[in-house]
Amino acid sequence: MAQEYISKEGLKNLRKRLEHLIQEERPDIIEEIGRARQFGDLSENAEYHAAKEKQRFIEAEISKLQAKIASLKVINTEDIDKNSIRFGAIVELLDIRRDKVLNYKIVGEDETGKTKSMRMISCKSPIAQALLGKNVGETVKVKAPVGILEYKVKNITYED
Repeated sequence: MAQEYISKEGLKNLRKRLEHLIQEERPDIIEEIGRARQFGDLSENAEYHAAKEKQRFIEAEISKLQAKIASLKVINTEDIDKNSIRFGAIVELLDIRRDKVLNYKIVGEDETGKTKSMRMISCKSPIAQALLGKNVGETVKVKAPVGILEYKVKNITYED
């Protein structure tokens, strides 16, 4: 299995999600199952079966998160060369074809998404793979379904 990476903030968010499932959702569903049992015959009790299904989902999610957290490698951006693009970099790019400035942050797969100011892209994505190791001023070509995309690295920063 390939090593998966995550930032300290990403790991904190995963742990928060796990804690929520264990401390809040698990007790709630146990209580819901108890209430559903009071409706009588369990073989025909739709509320009971729905609650049990939800419990299976919650327990599977807890197990998945516990296994994932145990296998992740946290990347500390304080220890890396900040002159080139690495995991955790916030990269300002010029899309040469569209003459548009884009902002990406290279993160682990569990941290991807979009904020108001930038897109969080997986370190395994084609764009991130092409950017890793590059410096300000370099041009990067990325093979995409729409053709070859060409970007110029305008700035590289890291959050502390």
